[in-house]
Amino acid sequence: MSVEPLELPADVHPLWGDCMVNRISVIVFIILFILEFSDLFRLYKPLFRCLVVWKGNLDIEHSVSLARTRNTVSLVMAMGLCLICDRWGLTAPSFKTALPAEWQLAVSTAMIAGYMLLRRLLYVVSKFRSPTNEYAATLRHSVNNYQILLTSLMLVSCLLFKAPGFDDMVIRIVLIIEAMAFTLLHLVRVSQIFASRCSLLATFLYLCALEILPLGVLAFVCTL
Repeated sequence: MSVEPLELPADVHPLWGDCMVNRISVIVFIILFILEFSDLFRLYKPLFRCLVVWKGNLDIEHSVSLARTRNTVSLVMAMGLCLICDRWGLTAPSFKTALPAEWQLAVSTAMIAGYMLLRRLLYVVSKFRSPTNEYAATLRHSVNNYQILLTSLMLVSCLLFKAPGFDDMVIRIVLIIEAMAFTLLHLVRVSQIFASRCSLLATFLYLCALEILPLGVLAFVCTL
C-alpha cells in the first residue's frame, strides 16, 4: 500500500467541514454559545418585544445590565452568523471563493465586521454619537437586537432543514429570505425610532446615510 495520502480528483471539492479552521471555529462557537445560553434565554422576552414595537429597543437600552448582557451575547451570536454566512455562501464574492478554504471564513468575518465598523463610524460622525444619551445608544445598538434574533432563527433553520437532508441550495434560499426579512424589519424599527424625534425628511436622510448606505456597501461587496 502507498504511504502517500490519496489526492482528490480535480472535479471533487472538499467539504466545508473538512477545513480545520472551520472545525475549530465551530467548536469555539459551540462552547461560547453554551456559556452564554442562560443569558440568551433571558434576553429573548425583551428581544421579542422589539419585533412588535420599536420601543422594545429603547426598553433594553434603558436597563444598563440588560444592555450590557445584550452586547456580550451579540458578539457570540455574531460569530455564529459569520459561520452560517460562510458555510451556506451568503457572503461569497468571487475574490473570496478563489482563496484557499482556510482563509474564506476570515473573509466572511471581515465583510460582516466591515459593515458593522462602517455603520459605527457613520454614527460617530453624526449627532447620534453620544455614549451617554439613551436615544442615541438605542439607534446605534438596535442592530444587535435583530442580529441575535436573526442568528437564532438561522441556527434553528439550519438544524431543521439539514437533518432531513435538504439540498444546501434550499437551505441557502431560506437563510437569504430570513436575512432579508430581518433587515427590512430592522430598517422599519430604526425609521420609527428616528421618526419619534425627527421630521419625515430628516428620518429619511438619516436612514439612508446611517443604515442603508452600510447595507448597500455590504450587498455590493457580496456581488463582486
